[in-house]
Amino acid sequence: MKHISIFFTLLLTTFSLSAQEFYGGLLAGFNGSQINHDNNSGYHKMGLVGGAWIQRDLSTNWYWGMELKVNQKGMRIKPTKENGQAKYVYRLNYIDLPVLIGYGYDPTFSFFGGLSFAYLFNKHGIDNFGIDSYVQYDNISNWELSMFAGIKVNFRELINQPWAERLTLETRFQYSALSIDKYHDLFTRYKSSIGKFNNVISSALYYRIEWDNIN
Repeated sequence: MKHISIFFTLLLTTFSLSAQEFYGGLLAGFNGSQINHDNNSGYHKMGLVGGAWIQRDLSTNWYWGMELKVNQKGMRIKPTKENGQAKYVYRLNYIDLPVLIGYGYDPTFSFFGGLSFAYLFNKHGIDNFGIDSYVQYDNISNWELSMFAGIKVNFRELINQPWAERLTLETRFQYSALSIDKYHDLFTRYKSSIGKFNNVISSALYYRIEWDNIN
């Protein structure tokens, strides 16, 4: 509960900043994730993402922004005949603070990239026999630094409907910049089998709040 309270305090601070100097709003979506170098592959682990965002224009085309969100990552082993119907779900729940810079290609599309600093506030695993208690003592670090890139699509330019005016659809690819395995070298080479890295593809809707109407 302590971590959730801190998150909502930061969320309110984000809204306060956006009301003064930026524009912003809320975001919600989902992602598919895996952990590279865990002997399993595929974006089988589904998770939720939600929080708040703020943004400021630097020029006609360039902008920068920040987000504060809960991001569910991890991995899933699906039971099959080949693996003897073994299943495993590994959930890593982070509070993410991404900082990004973007370029508006035209009124419809923009491209962006940046870095995200995250805190792991909860983790657990589930296998065929229930809760995996070993997860509490595994090697995953409580902190993550990741890099990301993506594309935004403005609904208001695609759909001529009043409800679409404040919505933006975003898709991004996010990957750990450093190994999340705290007992391996953080700066291990990606081509090496040493170290573990969160690998996430996400999609989210961004809703812009009109602060002038609130005030």
